[in-house]
Amino acid sequence: MIVDAHVHLLPPRLGRAVRGFFAEHGVDHSTWRYPLDPVEATAALAAEGVTSAWSLPYARRPGTAPALNQSSAEMTAAAGDGPVEVVGGATVHPADSDPAGIVRLAVEEYGLRALKLHCSVGAFQADDPRLDPVWAYASDIRLPVVVHAGHAVTGDTAAPDLAGIGNVAERWPDARVVIAHFGQPAVGAALALLAAHPSLHADLTPVVSTPVEVTAEQLAPVADRVLFGSDCPNAGLTVTELRTRLRGLGLDAADLAAIEGDNATLLQNDIKV
Repeated sequence: MIVDAHVHLLPPRLGRAVRGFFAEHGVDHSTWRYPLDPVEATAALAAEGVTSAWSLPYARRPGTAPALNQSSAEMTAAAGDGPVEVVGGATVHPADSDPAGIVRLAVEEYGLRALKLHCSVGAFQADDPRLDPVWAYASDIRLPVVVHAGHAVTGDTAAPDLAGIGNVAERWPDARVVIAHFGQPAVGAALALLAAHPSLHADLTPVVSTPVEVTAEQLAPVADRVLFGSDCPNAGLTVTELRTRLRGLGLDAADLAAIEGDNATLLQNDIKV
């Protein structure tokens, strides 16, 4: 069972805009290892053994989250007979008029089962006070929240960027927060947060073509809270390449199975709605 817990199956216009952003910042189109079309992308993932994928939209500005969440629900439903189980994700922006209401609708009416917050795209911090009702709700229902905390246009995360996640974990110790990209390259700071807060998780999603730099010795103590991710379709490394790298670290079989699928499955099945 392989769960890719960091995938972006986006509406065509938004998908093209994301790739346009990367192109503007020097990422050549030949970098991408997957087709942009969601149906083609999931077929490619299935061919590499992926059985389930979390699709994570993200809101750049206020007012866009409701439509993105509805689109995510529709795409999830359309993928029902496809080769990969798509776990639909929701998003929200702190400047929305009712952030918690938007997330509640996405979860309880649309059936979405993860939340994505992209701090650089939306220009906010994880501990933005306007998100307090969202964190309270997510904590209450055990909704996994994937947070890209870094603010660099490269996708990198600096250690200070992770402070907001630490503040959230202090205030809502039961919140299932997933540090996207393991905070790459600030992996040490991310590991320190995981050690301090038992409910925190992290995913091994690369930053474009740069894999997360972490050792088996670092992963083993938190292997029950680490998720596998590719960033498909905007990925510079394939699932196969990433799995080969992960398996080459020397983890034991139980830890490897947990990271490649068991942990994400437990999170998505533990939501209390």
